[in-house]
This record gives sequence, C-alpha cells and structure tokens, in this order.
Amino acid sequence: MTSRTLPAANAGSPEAGLPHQRVIVASDPRAADRAAWWAAELPHCWPRAGERVTCTCVTLDELATEVALAGTARSEHARPTVVLLIARHQAPARIMQLADKLLGARTAALLLTDETEGLRAELEPHGLVLEHTDTDRVTVARVLHALAARQAAVDTVARELLIARASQGGLTGEISRLHDELQLAGAVQRRFLPRAMPDAAGYDFGVLFRPCGYVSGDLYDVVRFDERHIAVMLADAVGHGVPAALLTLVIGRALRQYDDSGARHPLHSPAETLARLNAELCIENEAGDRFATAVCAVIDTHSHAVTLASAGHPAPMLMGRGQGRAVSGGDGPLLGVFTHAEYTQTTLELSPGETLLLYTDGFETAFPVQGADPRRAQANLAYVGQFARALGDAPADGGGLQHALERVGLEVEAHAGSLHQRDDLTALAIRRLGQDARELDLRSPVRAAA
Repeated sequence: MTSRTLPAANAGSPEAGLPHQRVIVASDPRAADRAAWWAAELPHCWPRAGERVTCTCVTLDELATEVALAGTARSEHARPTVVLLIARHQAPARIMQLADKLLGARTAALLLTDETEGLRAELEPHGLVLEHTDTDRVTVARVLHALAARQAAVDTVARELLIARASQGGLTGEISRLHDELQLAGAVQRRFLPRAMPDAAGYDFGVLFRPCGYVSGDLYDVVRFDERHIAVMLADAVGHGVPAALLTLVIGRALRQYDDSGARHPLHSPAETLARLNAELCIENEAGDRFATAVCAVIDTHSHAVTLASAGHPAPMLMGRGQGRAVSGGDGPLLGVFTHAEYTQTTLELSPGETLLLYTDGFETAFPVQGADPRRAQANLAYVGQFARALGDAPADGGGLQHALERVGLEVEAHAGSLHQRDDLTALAIRRLGQDARELDLRSPVRAAA
C-alpha cells in the first residue's frame, strides 16, 4: 500500500478550513503501475484550490478489508472519502461484490473500465459511477471531487438517521410501556364496575360498556340496597381518556361514601344522591375543569315505581313495543359546577314489558348519517331507532336485554369510523317482565312522558 499527499496543484497555499480528501486508488496487482500513476496525478489536477488530497494505492482485496473495517469504524476519519476503482482485468461478479461493500460503508466510488455499457445498468444502482479507462485525468479528478463533496452530506444524513433510529427505539419502548400501563388501568377500572346485575324477580337487566380508548370516562353502578329497592346510576365525565377516567373514580368513591346507620338508605333518593356527588366534585374541582353529567334512578320492585333525577344528562327513555319516549322532569345542572345546586326528581310507573333505558351522549354520534364523513359526525336521533329495534326484539320473559344491547354494539362496529370511536358509549337497560297490557300513545319515536 502506497500513499501520496499533496495540496491541489493550482493553489498557492492550503486554504484554512478546507476538508482533507482521502482517495483510495484500488486495482488488481496486474494494474498496480496504472494505479500508482493515478495516485500521483490526481492531487495535481484536483479542481478545488488549496484542498488537501491524500491518494493511497491498494489492491482489491485490501480495499475490501478496509471498506469492511470502515463500515464499523467509530470515527469518520477512518473512512475513505472516495474510491477510484480500476477494473481493467476484473470479472463483473467481483466488481459487484466490491460495489455492495462500498454501498454498505456509504462510500462513493468511480469505476474505470473498458466495458461501461455492459456494466452501467448493473452497477450504477449500487452507487458506482462508471467511466471508460481512457477518460482524461481532469475529468476523473472532477468526478471524484464531486463525489467527495457529496460525501459530507451523505455522512450527515447517515448520522442523523442513526440518531433517529436510536430515538425511535426509545420511543417505541416508551409507547409500549404506556400501552401496557393503560391496558392495566382499563382492567382496574372495569373491576370497579358491577360484576353482575341484581337478581330481582320480574326484572331483566342489560348493559353495554364500550370505551373509546383504553379507559373510559363513563361509569355505571347498580345497587340493590334492600329487598325491594334497586338504585341505578350512570355518569359521564366531560372529556376522554385518563383525565375523564380519574374523575369517574372520584364519582364512584363519593357514591359509596355514606353512613348506613340511619333508618333510610342514602341511595333511596336520586336527587339527594346527585346533590352529594355534586358537593364532592365541587371540592375536588380546584382547577374548575372537571365536570360530569349523571342520571340516577331508584326502582321499587314491588310497586314498580321508578324515581329519576338527572344532572345535565341525556333524558332516559321508556321503550315499549319497538318505540321510545323520553322521560321529562328530574332535571338539574352539571356535577361539579355549582356548590349549592339543587336537583329535582320525578316518579313514573314501569308497566309490564316496558324498558327503562339510561345512556350516555356518545350514542348521538355513534350512527352517522349515510354518506356523511364519520370524522365529522353530527348529533342525530338514529340511535333511538337502533335501541327501539334491538330492545323490541328481546323476549319478554327475561334474559334478552343483554343480548339486545350487544346487538347495538355490533351495529356501532358496522358503521364507518367505528375503529376511531368519537366518544365513550354506555347504556343500561332495566325491563319489567311480562306483556304490556296498556295501549301506549307512542305516535312519535321520541316524545316527553307525561
């Protein structure tokens, strides 16, 4: 291996700050004299004034070894800037092997060969520039200079790509960790939900709980607090994801915090339950941005009276004979806004075959209008028909509400955009079993109850 270092011949003195270009001239031993001639001539005809050029002669085997070492070198100074490859006596397969190694080491090369046309299509995609062996020294020097100038940009991009890949690996690990933590959080949240519905003679229950992400901002609870009364609560924290899910924990804790030493159970009055929840959320809502809607109901399984109270929540519906009517009354403001808010309640009778449906506002955009962009779905009443059909097909002798609500969930999945659900979906249905003996006036799919 021989080396020759000279500043460019057309320079009076090396310019400060100019790069040092390292050119490897590689050839078969039979062309060693020709390689030595190029190593001697290139510094004299280098096109950039004052640029220091080092030309080193090596054999093809030595080039392969050096390029392999350069590919793993920590320092960029260990890598050749550019390679002049003289392939007068070499087979194309050998040149292809060298081209692959040069490409792997991000090293540009100029190949001087007698068969440019036959090899050009095969080698140029590998990053080799081809010229005929009779090309003059000035042209060769200019091509090598252009490749060397480009090499700095290639090295910069390669370093940035290496950093990006390292960062991506770290981000992938962090995302995987967050994914596992959120899955665990979702599992923990579901443990706080009722594991089974109450066993009440003459009544059937069904629930659909479908978060739009790992965790939900919706919460439901069903409590049988004595032999004839069942309390039902459905809440919807404003927002999505973890912040909304944390607020449901506050609501769930407040719902269970009561002194049961009194004569009347604290969940006996829906209006009082909402007032207690509101007071707790107002204390917790120091930042003023944590709100929730809720609806509470108490069902007397002996008299079949249902007492309802709402805190800014969508009105419950009474479903019967394939149609539904909204229940009016029992209104109040959002939870967590006004410290001394007052909540009223209303009472109705659940007739045989009727179903009381509590649901969150996510259903208002769950069934987009045909042809509309699902990413810009607007609120509509399509969900009323979906619930009416599903609940109307449920058998009147019990055991069908859960299946009916699961059918609604399948209808949601069948619509465009369901993979990117816009809001949490929760529905809770309670049916009094038996045939409906009354003739209900349900001329409109949705109307206020008297």
